Amino acid sequence: LQSLHKQFQTDLLLIESGGDNLAANYSRELADFIIYVIDVAGGDKVPRKGGPGITGSDLLVVNKCDLAHIVGADLGVMERDAAKMREGGPTVFAEVKNGKGMQHIINLIISAWKGSGAYELSLERWNAGATRGSGSVDEQ
Repeated sequence: LQSLHKQFQTDLLLIESGGDNLAANYSRELADFIIYVIDVAGGDKVPRKGGPGITGSDLLVVNKCDLAHIVGADLGVMERDAAKMREGGPTVFAEVKNGKGMQHIINLIISAWKGSGAYELSLERWNAGATRGSGSVDEQ
């Protein structure tokens, strides 16, 4: 990750680790902000099952909410169980394909990025002449 960051002088690295293992655990040393995404099609019991992704992530995204009625998942149950398992930690119910919930997710990521001190480092690089991509956080 450090090599990628240095080579491409990124302000933010997003790493995706596919899979559906609720028991998987990711090292906090490898990530500043962990987003765990679950699919409504997995059923409304998924948040209740817990696991490190559900309980320990910085953000839980419950995606494909538009499919809840098709698969018989109760979003109210998922919301209640997620709040209980996460002790109030942020959970966003989304339809990423349709853009629903995306702005909330983006805002939480940017807030965490700014709160981590990394934003100030990026500002220093930008002020020193580093290229800014279109849509940079400070341009919004």
